[in-house]
Amino acid sequence: MNTKTWWTMKDLEIETSKSRNWLKANILEVPVFKKEIETFAHYPINNNDEYRFIGSKMKQFLEDKFHMIFS
Repeated sequence: MNTKTWWTMKDLEIETSKSRNWLKANILEVPVFKKEIETFAHYPINNNDEYRFIGSKMKQFLEDKFHMIFS
């Protein structure tokens, strides 16, 4: 399956089968993960802003950190 160039939060929810709240609490806002994710993602700056991720890098991150995320 081809990976989209840019992912939205909805794409991340679909790829992981996890809710927005779960993703934020367990991945996106975890300091050790956030520092790395910020190198290939845009975090919302205000309420009208949205998450954006480089699809290939986020996919690789999820694969590489699978055991850390679920431990």
